[in-house]
Amino acid sequence: MATWEDDIVAAFVNLGGTGTYAEIYAEVERLRPTRPTSWKDIIRRMIQDRSSDSEGFKGADDLFFTVEGLGRGVWGLRDLARATPVAADADLPEGNASPERAQQTTYRILRDTALARQIKLLHRDQCQICGLALRIAPDRTYSEAHHIIPLGREHAGPDIPSNIIVLCPNHHALCDMGAVALHSESIRSVAGHEISNVSLAYHNASILNQVS
Repeated sequence: MATWEDDIVAAFVNLGGTGTYAEIYAEVERLRPTRPTSWKDIIRRMIQDRSSDSEGFKGADDLFFTVEGLGRGVWGLRDLARATPVAADADLPEGNASPERAQQTTYRILRDTALARQIKLLHRDQCQICGLALRIAPDRTYSEAHHIIPLGREHAGPDIPSNIIVLCPNHHALCDMGAVALHSESIRSVAGHEISNVSLAYHNASILNQVS
């Protein structure tokens, strides 16, 4: 029989990696038809016991992290975050306003890939333009993180949360090619991630219909 930990992890996987307590309860209830009266307390305690973000961390497996900061009740499964840093009180890592550049044959930007991964996890891989989460396996979806002000030398955009938008591959290509405008009122949002109007204005003024 599956343990409580097994069921909680399975619930996170079914939810796409993150979830509120209410969503986690609903998934565990489906996975475990027979439960003691204190089952919700067991789930909360186990999540906190297995998270280094919590004061109740027992020092065992560090399985879970807070998505929106302690006290918000939204948790994520670290394995699905692919080595996302330990969550702090801030909603997202600060990123780097001046990403390091390393010279090879040409310049390439050393992107904060952990930051992009956590933002995609916040959105559950749903495109912020069309809402699509591309399913590539029964238990796995895919999305791409697009820097609205590009990171390349010509634009020198910052690698920070407010300059990143989560897109499906189609809309990522359209944004790269300057084939679609970006407006805040039509962009899907989630708590914990806000896109900068400065970045949107730059895209519409300098990228839209300008890429050959």
